[in-house]
Amino acid sequence: MLNINEATKIFNKNTPDEHIALNNLSLEVSDGEFVTIIGGNGAGKSTLFNAISGTLLCESGTISLDGQDITHMAEFKRAEFIGRIFQDPMRGTAPHLTVGENLIIAYMRSIKKNMLGIPSKKEKNYIKERLAALNLGLEDRMNTKIGLLSGGQRQAVTLVMATLVKPKLLLLDEHTAALDPVSAKSVIDLTNKIVSENNITTLMITHNITSALAMGTRTIMMDSGTIAVDIKGDERKELTVQDVLKKFNSVKKKEFDDDNVLL
Repeated sequence: MLNINEATKIFNKNTPDEHIALNNLSLEVSDGEFVTIIGGNGAGKSTLFNAISGTLLCESGTISLDGQDITHMAEFKRAEFIGRIFQDPMRGTAPHLTVGENLIIAYMRSIKKNMLGIPSKKEKNYIKERLAALNLGLEDRMNTKIGLLSGGQRQAVTLVMATLVKPKLLLLDEHTAALDPVSAKSVIDLTNKIVSENNITTLMITHNITSALAMGTRTIMMDSGTIAVDIKGDERKELTVQDVLKKFNSVKKKEFDDDNVLL
């Protein structure tokens, strides 16, 4: 379980450019939940992910995962049990290493094994099988430099890298936004498959409400560093985009006006 309690993050504090990115935000995510996150620019979505992953520290509040306080834990330590995939397909992998080398490094790190060591035949076969399960033929390109793959193929490999050993939490930071529509759909389908088959607790930032309602088990809408709308269960199944906007307007007493999220 992920538990965020009254987290606050302020940029440029005590200056004319002060910006409250997270405003006393609290969030509890149960094991196996798949939460989609929407919100306009500056709502605090990426800051929330950076706080969870340890890229930045909050001014106040606490963050715990499976009962362990990780509020002040270093980012590289959290990376041992938190997987994160970014919008840019070039991030998260070493472009000059092969597909196989990237996967092996990710696996060895996840099981806390010396990355200078040689994986066993059983471990190599396991990695290849996980890649073959994507049905993209990438298992036959293990010796191809990962930088030569298409954006969609690379994000697919990154998904496997992040879940070779089941993470306690998977963060998907608009991981299809930079892909063409066909590649984006392929990666979304793979995401649903991997997350559901492994029952991975997942948070996914998406750029539009329609996608948010179509995926996962719960949707939250952020605004000004807070959670404005939180929908799950049967209520969520029946909602339309307009229903979500009405809920937002009712809570925030203002119109939602970010066209990028509505499209």
